[in-house]
Amino acid sequence: MPAFCFFLALGLGFSALLFWEANQQISIGTSWAVDVCSTSHMFCHHPEYVAYAGGVMLILAIGFKLASAME
Repeated sequence: MPAFCFFLALGLGFSALLFWEANQQISIGTSWAVDVCSTSHMFCHHPEYVAYAGGVMLILAIGFKLASAME
């Protein structure tokens, strides 16, 4: 379970980075950024929401690992 949460946190972190970069590139009119932002307007304009979810998953992974170490 800790490994799953860790990899999910990594995926969410990379997704937040992708949405942040797309938000920066949308003003230039880059085609991939337009495609990404048309997929999800909320996450494109607020990539920190995805980053917060990644942080929560990382905390859960650490908690699960510590709980399994105490058994």
